[in-house]
Amino acid sequence: MKKAEIEKLFDGKVAVYDQDHVVLDFVDSRRTLEVAIDNDILNLLVTHKDYIRHILKHLKRQTNRTMTKEIININRRNYKIFI
Repeated sequence: MKKAEIEKLFDGKVAVYDQDHVVLDFVDSRRTLEVAIDNDILNLLVTHKDYIRHILKHLKRQTNRTMTKEIININRRNYKIFI
């Protein structure tokens, strides 16, 4: 997938896009949520795009209020939690 397609799909800004993973930034007024997704999992998430948007919306709402930056990794071991 291209960088612009990923930004449109997840409604976030792509910070890092390389052959191993994609890092998406979701910036709020006081905090930043960073989601790192492995490329092999990215195709699985595309098939569940409505569900993953709902999960990302929930994660943005539930990020720790005291932290200014939170990083979430989605990889082969934990992707079933998100799907």
